Amino acid sequence: MSQSQPTARALRGIGISCAVLALLVLAFELVPRAIEIDGLRAADLDPITENLKNARVGPHPYLAYAVRPGFTKAATPTDPTSISHNSLGFRGRETTWEKPEGVYRIVCLGGSSTYGFGPSSNEANWPERLEAHLNQAQPPLLERVEVINGGCQGYSTFEMSIQLALRCVDFRPDLVLVYEAINDMRCALYPSVNHDNTHWRANWPVQRKLPLEAALEQSITYLAWRRYLTDWWAEGQNLGSWVIVDFGKYAKLSGDDYAQPTDPELGYGNFRRNLVSIIGVAKAHGAEVMLVTQGTRMSDFEKAAKSAQLQREAFERMYGILGEIANERSVPYCDARSVLEAEASRQSAQAGKDSIFTNEVHMTDEGCDLLARTIATRIRELDLVR
Repeated sequence: MSQSQPTARALRGIGISCAVLALLVLAFELVPRAIEIDGLRAADLDPITENLKNARVGPHPYLAYAVRPGFTKAATPTDPTSISHNSLGFRGRETTWEKPEGVYRIVCLGGSSTYGFGPSSNEANWPERLEAHLNQAQPPLLERVEVINGGCQGYSTFEMSIQLALRCVDFRPDLVLVYEAINDMRCALYPSVNHDNTHWRANWPVQRKLPLEAALEQSITYLAWRRYLTDWWAEGQNLGSWVIVDFGKYAKLSGDDYAQPTDPELGYGNFRRNLVSIIGVAKAHGAEVMLVTQGTRMSDFEKAAKSAQLQREAFERMYGILGEIANERSVPYCDARSVLEAEASRQSAQAGKDSIFTNEVHMTDEGCDLLARTIATRIRELDLVR
């Protein structure tokens, strides 16, 4: 009996401790569900899921990711830009796959500078400004022009060729505009270049959760542990970590993603091949193609820790390839880069800064309008639309 008493007391103490712990866990589970507590809200505990619900892009089986249909973002005092996507998954007003009679359709392919990172609204972005300039032209055009924005952030000519082949040709465009260089330049400079860009573009991760994991995610205790006591959030918070291979790895190692040994000549060859493919697909579906050179604030490349000169030289190489392909394939060409950069340089000389670019290739409302006017003028010069 004397030995059993300490054992009983120990077991009773363990039981009481477990009961207290269970009550604390139960309180931790129930209280945040009844009272909003900073750090324990759904947006705090699972910010990746919450962010993806409101993201402007979503997964796509052939493009890695694509513009999310129906996305909207209203202007706020801290962020005065507004964005809206139509139900077909393109930035801009609603449209139809079928082309109305008497309409001349233009599809714009590109990355974030076409999608519109920088302008204040859809209406201020260059594809919609291009539509406005052409429809307001004097003398008036015989056809009404509709411009469809087929751009998406991060797209290179790899994604653009798929975007055109699987989606944009169904609009039956009369003209396809290609406005891209910088994303392909960085694909060409990224380590271990290969032919299909899998050295750069990663698959969008599809989470197929086990029943146990799905059940655990109903627990605030589990979510709090995962959010604050593991590296789960640090690894998944940036879209780049979802769609770029080894995102951030080289920046951590050397301070610069593009200063690593690679084979840029293969990357340049990929750009050339993809442009030829885009031209071929467009022409096979009855559309003309215009290659438009991309403007940039070249001084922004200086922000790169080690590869600034390499990036400048690579951008010039991409610029040259656009002209070469236009000449070889006898397709219309618009040197918008010269116009944009000349105006930016003029403004910088007068005021110490320009109002054309926000950073690198991204443009202000003024920059977008200048690009649109430049392209509209070139389209009229070549009598592509009457």
